[in-house]
Amino acid sequence: MKFSVTLPVFAEPGGRDPYRPTFELAQVAEESGYDTVTIGHHHFMAGNLSDPLTFMAAVAVRTNTLRVGTGIFLLAMHHPLRVAEQVALIDQLSNGRISLGVGTGWWDLEYTALGSDIRQRGARIEEALQVLHRVWTEESVSSDGRFYPFPTLTVHPRPVQHPHPPLWVAGVADAAIDRAARLGDAWLCGPVQSFNKAQACLATYRDACARLGRSPDWILRRYAWIGTSRRTVEEEKLPPMVDSQLAHWRESAEDEEERRLFARIDAGEHVPASEIARDRFLWGAPEDVIEQITRYRAATGCEHLHVAFGGGLPARTMDTDARGLYEELREMFVLFGREVIPAFS
Repeated sequence: MKFSVTLPVFAEPGGRDPYRPTFELAQVAEESGYDTVTIGHHHFMAGNLSDPLTFMAAVAVRTNTLRVGTGIFLLAMHHPLRVAEQVALIDQLSNGRISLGVGTGWWDLEYTALGSDIRQRGARIEEALQVLHRVWTEESVSSDGRFYPFPTLTVHPRPVQHPHPPLWVAGVADAAIDRAARLGDAWLCGPVQSFNKAQACLATYRDACARLGRSPDWILRRYAWIGTSRRTVEEEKLPPMVDSQLAHWRESAEDEEERRLFARIDAGEHVPASEIARDRFLWGAPEDVIEQITRYRAATGCEHLHVAFGGGLPARTMDTDARGLYEELREMFVLFGREVIPAFS
C-alpha cells in the first residue's frame, strides 16, 4: 500500500534558505517511507502557494527517492503548454518523480484576475488535459482547440516518465469523476467527503472505467491527526481541527447523511468532534489509525492513501507559535511512518 502526504509550508522570511524547515519535512517524509509529498495551489490567498511547481522542483532536487506532486494544481486557469514545459522540466530534474494532481478550483477571483472564466472551467480542464497528453507523448503537435489553439510545435524538455508524468484528476461531482476516468491516470477522492459519500463516488468512478475499458486507479485523501495518546488527540486536537473544517464541509455537503449532520448542529445539538470526524478523519493513536485504514481498505480496496496532518494547514511564518506546530507535524510524520506504514507493507 502506498502512503502520500501533504507537505506543510513553513518559512523563515529573510533567511538564507527561507524554506529550509519545509525541505527538512520533505526529507523526513522520504526517510519515513512515504511515496509522495504534495503541495496545494491558490492565487491571491494568504497561506497558499501561487506557484507550487517551482516549489516542487526545489523539493525534488533536495530528495532522492520521494515523489513530488500537486494536490491540487488549478489547471483550468493556466495554459497547458506552459504547464507541460514546467512539469517536464521537474520530471528531468527529479529523474521521473513527479505526479500532477489537477482540479478546477472554486474561487472566481482567481479566474477573473488571470483572464479566464470560471463558468468554463470544466471545458477548459478537459481541453488542457488532452493537450498535456498529446504534447508529452507526441512531437510536432498542433491544436485548433476552443481555448488553447497553437501551431505545430514540440515541447521541450521531453518528460522522463513513460508515457508521461501521471495525471491525478480531482473532483467528486459526476462530471469530474467521469473526467478522471477518461483523461486521468488516477482519481483523487477529496478529503472532506464522508466515507459513505466517498464510496458512492468510487462506485461512479469504477463504473465509468468499466465503460471505457480502463483499469481504475484512485487515491483516497483524508485529513489526519496522530499521537501517542488517543485521549489527548480526542480531547485536545480533534475539536479545533473539526471546527476549522465545518464551514468548508457545509459548503460541500452533497448527500442526505451530510445534510442530517448539519441539521443536528444547526438545531443546537452538541455533536462530539469524534462523531463528526469518525468517517472523515484519521485520528488517534497509531493502533486507532491502523484500524481505521484497515476498515477503509477492506471496504474499498484502497491501495493509495494520502494524508494531510492537521487538516491541510496554510503556510506559516516560523514565529514562536509556528515552531511548536512544526514540531508537532514533524512528530506526526515520523510516528505515522514508524508505526502505521509498516503495518501495510
